[in-house]
Amino acid sequence: MEHGVLRVSETVEVEIEASRAFILLSVTSDKLAFGNAAMAASEDLKAVIEKISQISESLEVETESVSTESSTTMFGKNSAATYVIKLTVHELDKLGAILGICSTGNKIRVNSILWHYDDAEEKLALIQEAVRKAKHKAEQMMAVIGYGVVGIRSCSDSYRMPAVGEIVLSSASAESHSVPLTRTRKMAASPKVDIGTQFKSKQKISATFTAEFLVQEKEG
Repeated sequence: MEHGVLRVSETVEVEIEASRAFILLSVTSDKLAFGNAAMAASEDLKAVIEKISQISESLEVETESVSTESSTTMFGKNSAATYVIKLTVHELDKLGAILGICSTGNKIRVNSILWHYDDAEEKLALIQEAVRKAKHKAEQMMAVIGYGVVGIRSCSDSYRMPAVGEIVLSSASAESHSVPLTRTRKMAASPKVDIGTQFKSKQKISATFTAEFLVQEKEG
């Protein structure tokens, strides 16, 4: 008996929260240093990191880049350094407090906040649910005309995953005025941030399963 082909597509969607945040800081210092030594080049930065460490033991600190600027004075040549520092925050419930501490540094500017999502497990769970729904849909459709699903000819999966969320801040340190908590890198405006806000970022992810089921008329 020949088989027919039924093409079915199902999409499942869920909203997930960011698992961590990256705070990018600009720090100016009269000292020039590289690598781990850059952390100690700014007294403001050292003081801020010490305060943050008291409320968050999981904080990670890295130097992203260093730029220098030289000026000539009557006493000689002076060099200033600007560091871009990345703070990795795992405890998002403490993000507002951490931004508040960062704003206390006189030579520290909060540039932006980036969100990161752990979506591997959610992605797997979604596609499994999409497969189940597609199979159930095919079976229910064919039952109406006395056919059954007897196999599968081809299938594919696709996903819509969260983009990198970003809040771009003003040139001033984090202060007042709240902003939406999910932005993209294309954002042109640069609002300030309400450091008293509970910071969270959610984005939707989806999985789509498409299959060509082999169907056949039921005997009897």
